[in-house]
Amino acid sequence: MDRLKGKVAIITGAAQGIGACTAEIFVKEGAKVVIADLNEAAGCAQADKLAPNAAFFKLNVADYAAWKECIAFTKATFGKLNVLINNAGISYRKDVAGTTLEEWNRTIAVNQTGVFYGIQTAIEEMRTNGEKCSIANASSIEGLVAESAFFAYCAAKGAVTLMTKAAALYCGENHLNIRVNSVHPGYILTPMAYDDARQNGQTIEEYSAEFIQKHPIGYLGKPEDIAYGYVYLSSDEANFVSGAQLAIDGCYTAQ
Repeated sequence: MDRLKGKVAIITGAAQGIGACTAEIFVKEGAKVVIADLNEAAGCAQADKLAPNAAFFKLNVADYAAWKECIAFTKATFGKLNVLINNAGISYRKDVAGTTLEEWNRTIAVNQTGVFYGIQTAIEEMRTNGEKCSIANASSIEGLVAESAFFAYCAAKGAVTLMTKAAALYCGENHLNIRVNSVHPGYILTPMAYDDARQNGQTIEEYSAEFIQKHPIGYLGKPEDIAYGYVYLSSDEANFVSGAQLAIDGCYTAQ
């Protein structure tokens, strides 16, 4: 408890899945949280569940002006910003031959450009607040190793991996008290996984069986496995951790 006491965080994609779990654990660990998501009904319900330590902001991560408004809302509601978790993301199980331009552009807009907007606007706010700050970006195992079936997703998540390092270097070189790291989940049973299974005509049991084989540990991850990685990176326990890649992937990328 209290690993994040006194910190204020924005968590994108926090209406469900890993983001929602992260918001719950952040509040348990003493943080105040802005749940930033396009899903207003689920986001408001999550904020109500965690009140008075959470508030909802409807955010399209691919809209720069909306990011500026989200930062202002966070300051007005909780007084400051210490932590950003760039968790929102989308995925299409499409290879290079099957990916449409619309799918490519949407994947890049949400998974890559949205992270850029978040990093840039958060640094602008954090650089003058006088407190220890942290940004953690959701990359993926596909940000470290390629998989042909997720062409656009690999492109975006690979970019996030190096964007994270470049931002971490910038903060270090400019003596800013802001650490920037990336998290690389393996396959996690989330609403995104259920959507992927449905889009490909699979039951969740068939989906799980397919992807368990790719994880030497022998099972898929849970949202809390990733959430606790975010807790660590956002806490003062990680004071010397910046520019790092935290793989939480059941040995997937060790192969």
